[in-house]
Amino acid sequence: MKCFVLIDLKIGEVTHQDLGQMQMYVNYYDRYVKLPDENDTIGIIICKDKNDTLVKLTLPKDNNQIFVSRYTTISFFLEKFENFVEK
Repeated sequence: MKCFVLIDLKIGEVTHQDLGQMQMYVNYYDRYVKLPDENDTIGIIICKDKNDTLVKLTLPKDNNQIFVSRYTTISFFLEKFENFVEK
């Protein structure tokens, strides 16, 4: 797969502004940077939390270029492990 992949790491919940910003970056790369033989640019937003409805309503219905996913910090796993060990 020959394409640009743009990644945005957010420390909080994703907003419609974040989605719009990524859409702008993806559009820019597709229009001015990518070569004719390259596939469409992909935008990935990794965030602490997301509202699935917000993402669905903000992105176009036929969206196949921008993806949003949650991340979990290591402290979450450490806390779970500590609770397990204490039992």
